[in-house]
Amino acid sequence: MSSADNTGESEIAPLTAFVEQATTILSTDERVRVLWLTGSLATGTADSQSDVDLRAAVREESFATMSEWWSELIEQVAPTVWKHRWPGPPDEAILSAITSHYLRFDVVIHSATDTRPRMLEAARLIFDKDGIAEQFLLTSSLQHDPFTGLSFIVEEFIRLLGMLPIVVDRDDVPIGMEGQLGLHSLFISLLLLENGVDRTTTGKRHVAALLNDEQRAIQAQMPPLAPTMESIIQGRATYGRLFLPRARQLMEKQGYSYPEAFEQAIRRYLLETLGLTI
Repeated sequence: MSSADNTGESEIAPLTAFVEQATTILSTDERVRVLWLTGSLATGTADSQSDVDLRAAVREESFATMSEWWSELIEQVAPTVWKHRWPGPPDEAILSAITSHYLRFDVVIHSATDTRPRMLEAARLIFDKDGIAEQFLLTSSLQHDPFTGLSFIVEEFIRLLGMLPIVVDRDDVPIGMEGQLGLHSLFISLLLLENGVDRTTTGKRHVAALLNDEQRAIQAQMPPLAPTMESIIQGRATYGRLFLPRARQLMEKQGYSYPEAFEQAIRRYLLETLGLTI
């Protein structure tokens, strides 16, 4: 084994130790029938800043009473300083927690009778008490089209771009800064889509490794954000000039209709109200 491999293993040693601990505890819980490791540990891309992702199938009757015992289950796995059940689909319970040593972990729970396919990047079986794991297809592609959200990303960017005159007229620097962060997030989503990566499933917390050299270089052109109206105005203009041509090219490449009339209306509005050319 190379030294690089040893270094990688040592970086994630606390995570693998946590998985072993969680496995021991959950294997004794009769409600939990199957347990998988998912996320970056399952794909082999975890680093020292990764969290631990687990998925469990529980007895049908246990899943029906999740609201009564999910908090207890999390505390069995590890003492926490924060835990939360996120809003989600009715057929899954999405739980997140942080331990006192700031190790982050997520547990997604569904009924052992729910065998509908899921779209996970990877799922490594940890235990299967009833020999039913083969009934679950957790890494199905379902012919997922990563570009289904492309039109929304482009239209939302154009819409936010057109909000600038309101910000200027109201002299609302805090809202202007917030809007620029929104544009930045949409731009990152566009860059990832250029590589076929849908950020709703991948790249939520680790983006740089998913960008190519040209995309990383273009980030150097992204303007710094300062709490001044001049920074906000110039930032909007720069983001627009960087985003719109790439958005048009990607939509045309993927066979989507580009919102030409929307873009032109926003360009005219910015020119008429602020004298700003995008």
